[in-house]
Amino acid sequence: MADLPDNRHNDLPSLLPSLLRRHQRIIGPAGGAAGVVIGIYSDTARQALDWLWTHLLTPYTLAAAQFVVIAVASWTLRGWVERRRQGRRQIVSRSFDIRLCDFEDDLTGDQTVIGRKLRYLERRTESKTLVVMLPGLGLDANDFRPYMNIAREHTVAVTLFGFNQSEAKDERYRPVSLATHVELVNWALGNLRRQYQHKRMVLVGFSIGADMIMRLGEFWQDHPGRNPDIHAMLLMDPNINRSSMVVSGALAGMDPADPLAELKKVSQTATNLTEFQNICEYLHKISKKDLAQIQRHAKDWWEYWEEAGRYDRFMQRIGRLYAHCPRIQVLFSAHYDGSFNEIVARARQHGMSHIFDSYGIDHFEFLNEQFLAQKISAVTAAPARPPELARR
Repeated sequence: MADLPDNRHNDLPSLLPSLLRRHQRIIGPAGGAAGVVIGIYSDTARQALDWLWTHLLTPYTLAAAQFVVIAVASWTLRGWVERRRQGRRQIVSRSFDIRLCDFEDDLTGDQTVIGRKLRYLERRTESKTLVVMLPGLGLDANDFRPYMNIAREHTVAVTLFGFNQSEAKDERYRPVSLATHVELVNWALGNLRRQYQHKRMVLVGFSIGADMIMRLGEFWQDHPGRNPDIHAMLLMDPNINRSSMVVSGALAGMDPADPLAELKKVSQTATNLTEFQNICEYLHKISKKDLAQIQRHAKDWWEYWEEAGRYDRFMQRIGRLYAHCPRIQVLFSAHYDGSFNEIVARARQHGMSHIFDSYGIDHFEFLNEQFLAQKISAVTAAPARPPELARR
């Protein structure tokens, strides 16, 4: 059946009289009152309008009104611009596609990385400084989020291959060698350098991430053309020998299929409540990752370092970095109190004691956003060498 036309709108004229009759008790008095008010105050209202027109609409009031309009418009525009700027400053998850053509022929034999992704977080700002951060063993870029949220600098935090929680069960991200990790990290730095050619790149490493910076120094010595031109470096709690590898040593001997025993041992290394809380949080994070990847990485780093009590490799590696980039700081937590004086004494022999400093805080407190912001700003702005060394 065809739709019938809707003629309800044609009945409005007939409905109006009935509506008025229904509500005449209200409409009548209200209309009368309105008429009385208008009659009484019409002259007063006109006089008030005349007074406003005569006294307020002067050149001064017009200028003031224009100022208010301009101020409101400027404030609105500024808010819009700032909202857009903040939108561009959001932390964004990104990734590099790993392609064979991006590497030299001497890429290590473990080439199961080709066709995969290397993931990172980025927060862009207009700063001329680009801070690239490398996390500790089994950690990822998210550990730097608190600092990235407040940083004035353009920040990037890299997650090593296979260390995302989402990759824990992904067979395409099998454990790879330390040599492959170094290739990938340096390749990522090269990509960032090409994207932001005019920015000063500052490299920050925490724990094993600081060890990675030392390993990169060796890589640059062997491949000078692949040095991404680092402006400054900040190393926080790097290993000095196997004496500082309490956690890494335990994870290196871990059975990924049955990790509980070794993880319990790590939790028992805490010497105070704060350290216990931080270690428990750390174990909670890495237990969600690919433990085979973590075990392989820890084992490679264990083999990279010499026995406890030896500092030769550490000093050589720091010296190499200092030659590449004199604007460098190496910070130690309270865990290194027993070794710090020995390190500084050796460094003084090579004119490098000024690059070391010690803080009476826990290892994981180096990730505090305010601490990071202060130390990164300081190393970025520091002279390449102290004035007394520069004059020699």
